[in-house]
Amino acid sequence: MKAIEYFYENSVTKHTFLPRKLDLTLREKMLLTGPKFCGKYALLQSFIRTYFDQKEVLWIDFDDVRANSVTLDSVQSFINKNAIAAIVLYGWNDHIPLPNTQYLIIASHENISIEGFTHYQLNNLDFEEYLLFEKKTDIKIAFNNFLKNGNYPELSKIDDFKKDKYFQNLLYLTFKEDFEIFKEIAYYQGYTSSVYFLFNRIKERYRISKDRFYALFESWQKNGYIYAIDKYGATRGAKKLFFHDFTIKSRLFTQKEFPKSFENMVFLEIADKKVYYLEPMGLYIPDEERLILPIPFGNEIRIQEKIDQILKRNKIALKKIEVITIGSSFRYSVGDIPCEILPFYAWAVGKE
Repeated sequence: MKAIEYFYENSVTKHTFLPRKLDLTLREKMLLTGPKFCGKYALLQSFIRTYFDQKEVLWIDFDDVRANSVTLDSVQSFINKNAIAAIVLYGWNDHIPLPNTQYLIIASHENISIEGFTHYQLNNLDFEEYLLFEKKTDIKIAFNNFLKNGNYPELSKIDDFKKDKYFQNLLYLTFKEDFEIFKEIAYYQGYTSSVYFLFNRIKERYRISKDRFYALFESWQKNGYIYAIDKYGATRGAKKLFFHDFTIKSRLFTQKEFPKSFENMVFLEIADKKVYYLEPMGLYIPDEERLILPIPFGNEIRIQEKIDQILKRNKIALKKIEVITIGSSFRYSVGDIPCEILPFYAWAVGKE
């Protein structure tokens, strides 16, 4: 019972958290999922303070080792005795039985579903959300910092000289004994690959069975750490690999492949859509007949040449072409298809 009393006394923090785009609506049974350290804790703390008095809330953090002694019987007894209106089970997994209470809110690091619960999904910051964290009046300066910091909410608050190590520690805490496996996969950020190829490369350095590797890869996809997107018209072919934070390779390896990191950054802004990749480059959204080309650097002639090359190799329906750059901006048409070239910071804030 002492553990529950500790969590009860520390259930609601007085810290002020910045808003996120995800709008939570109070329901009797709520489930919030998302990768570790994406901001679920802060979002729920803000939400809880909006609807409940501190004395009505019991928040149990299962990421805290002090929760190891908590049992269902002790939780239910505490709820009944103290007239708890809402209980938050943070870091919950399905091995932990659910108590009975008026409002039951679960936060899971795994993309699960529970019958009868309203499901919300949160990811790392997109650029618009990052602007609130950055608090810079000049959007170009904020964009430069976004390129450097990535999209973990916590990273913007850390001193620059500590950021790489802090980032690595976040991944250690997330993947634990599987960190090295995940790290090896992250090396292929922005490349096309198959799971079979990755397994054969990684098994040369680490002892891991095929079944376990495939299971890990599938779970990391499901839980939002890896995005393996299909080539348009060839869904059984090699996948292009993106990750939940676009700075990941530069923080884990000495190699810095900025164009691939930039492409990953662009992809994350549209990751909620059905996106395919094209050869030799490009992200295609067939439902919108929209082609998005991450080309960080290049003059007008160079960009137009790349567009012509892509359209010659890919017969796709198109209503619009968007070229995302670091700073270039202009418009023209390819036949009757409008083509807009604009900086990432303008595109991300104004995107559909």
